[in-house]
Amino acid sequence: MTPYAKFAFVGGCLLVAIFMRHRNLKDWLWLVAGLGFTLWADYFLVLRQEEFLGVAVFCFVHVCYIFRTVGFRVRIFSAFFAVWCIAFFILQSVIVFAGIYAVLFAVNIYVNAKARRPRTNQILVMAGLILFLLCDVNVLLMNLPQYVGTPVFFGRAYTFVWVFYLPSQILLGISARDFKPRRCAKFQS
Repeated sequence: MTPYAKFAFVGGCLLVAIFMRHRNLKDWLWLVAGLGFTLWADYFLVLRQEEFLGVAVFCFVHVCYIFRTVGFRVRIFSAFFAVWCIAFFILQSVIVFAGIYAVLFAVNIYVNAKARRPRTNQILVMAGLILFLLCDVNVLLMNLPQYVGTPVFFGRAYTFVWVFYLPSQILLGISARDFKPRRCAKFQS
């Protein structure tokens, strides 16, 4: 699969999320924002191979998914944004952003595991996040040699990144859908 096809696939997940029948407006808006940031991050990572900008933007993906569950909190966002700005403008390190990203991902999984959603939606969110995590483990394995200096090369990790990432985006993309059957007006009494 070419980089453009992978990017288009993630864009398709965003479009599906935008046009689906959603069960909760706030949940849907944060999901769409998260998928929008995902597409933007993938633009940097997949099409331009700019790790620093890609990882920096991916931090906002997890912030959106956290706010999807706990609701927007000005103090939390302000603290995150202050740390993000310091890291972006002063430290400018992929490793620093990878650490921020890892903390945000852990918080994301924690708050979503405790979320109260309809069963189907909860299963989709958690399955999507677990696949997303498995993708990131493979990203780590793939990039470990260049940062740690180990001669070990994880050749299959690149393939597994996409094996886990694409399904994760599908599951997250449909996780705000309203799965309750709708009744036709003419059949209602």
